[in-house]
Amino acid sequence: MVKKIFIITGEVSGDILASKIINYLDLKTIEVKGIVGSNLKEMGIEGPFENKDITFFGIIDVIKNIFYIKKRIDQTVKYVETFQPDIVFSIDSPDFVFQVIKKIKQRKKINSKFFHFVAPSIWAWREGRAKKIKNLIDKIYLLFKFEKKYFDKYGIKNQYVGHPFFENFINSKLNLNSESKLISFCPGSRKKEIDTFMPIFIDVIKNYKNKFNYHFAITKETESLVKKYLKNINNVKYFININENLKEKYLKKSLITVAKSGTISLDLCKNQIPYITIYRLSWMNYFIIKPFVKAKYINIINIIADKEIIPELIQSDCNSKMIISKLDYFFDNNDKLKALVENYNLVLKDLSNKNSSKQVADDLVYNLN
Repeated sequence: MVKKIFIITGEVSGDILASKIINYLDLKTIEVKGIVGSNLKEMGIEGPFENKDITFFGIIDVIKNIFYIKKRIDQTVKYVETFQPDIVFSIDSPDFVFQVIKKIKQRKKINSKFFHFVAPSIWAWREGRAKKIKNLIDKIYLLFKFEKKYFDKYGIKNQYVGHPFFENFINSKLNLNSESKLISFCPGSRKKEIDTFMPIFIDVIKNYKNKFNYHFAITKETESLVKKYLKNINNVKYFININENLKEKYLKKSLITVAKSGTISLDLCKNQIPYITIYRLSWMNYFIIKPFVKAKYINIINIIADKEIIPELIQSDCNSKMIISKLDYFFDNNDKLKALVENYNLVLKDLSNKNSSKQVADDLVYNLN
């Protein structure tokens, strides 16, 4: 009898992680459907809609689209009930995912197990969510060792597997290019993020003009929007990159990268690339969530180290003037770029793991039987 898994990914990073795990499943004996992105689509996995249809940035954006989101939740629930999976496997995007699972359980029309990968950041904000999570999922897979104590505290079954980005990780050659004339920008994968960060990046380019070349590492979904922002940029060399392999190649060739906080941060660390982290919410979003945030930092490397190793420019500091100031500091002190990478390598040693993707895949197969 064919076993079934329904996957829920809410954004690009979740789609990438899921594809690494699905690679270890025998799709001849396991039928997989889900809410997916381009990576899982290329593997032939389909579902009711794509994850780009439920990707929003900030609480205000969610509130504006609340009825649309509820419609997508209902659509997902009905699709899952029709599909009748043995396992519902969700990756990240907890606010959407847990609403779906809650409704499935309330309706009691399927008898699935529920597994989740990428734990909600209860150690950073809204720790009280853990009590609700306990009633929704059968098991959660953890990216980081320090997370375990938080989920043990609430009696939530968990397994530390590590981050797929650091499978069998060994510190490689530092990608330091002191003579490079290339600056890379990573504005994020959501439309709202492009609208927030591209105007800032353009101001940075206008400051340095043709002193440098510029590389934009983006996703296929945001390519047309990024091109619109860049259409009036003249007399400088820039290029837009949506190919994952080429992104890595040119990020490694860059003098430095300016990246929106997120999964890309770990990718840059893995490839030994010096970078600056930026992040900015609308003031309304920031005002709403700030009272609930416990973490001092937003970059996971800084959180683990409990100090700022990767420079962070957040909210009011996230502007072209501050970015230029930070870049100029590194341009004038090339030795600091080396120190930056060497310091975050001390943290990376603890993130290396033995094939986390296969660990998750094997556990899913075990629970199918």
